[in-house]
Amino acid sequence: MKEFYWNEETIDYFAELYDLNGWAHVSQRIFSFVLNECDVQDDETYQDLFNDLIVKVEYKILKEENEWIEANLQEKELD
Repeated sequence: MKEFYWNEETIDYFAELYDLNGWAHVSQRIFSFVLNECDVQDDETYQDLFNDLIVKVEYKILKEENEWIEANLQEKELD
């Protein structure tokens, strides 16, 4: 899979959108963003951009969820 650089604010925006609306909405918004706001280079496709961005957003969401779980487990251990 090709990898691209994304502004951290872009990833944060879609991760926060997930918290409000779920995956179906986020994937539609990412697809729309890629089609309307991004330019592809010679050997790239919009699918490449979409795949990379959605993976990075998913990673951010999972990382935040794991941090939340870890914090709650540590809190319960202290009780």
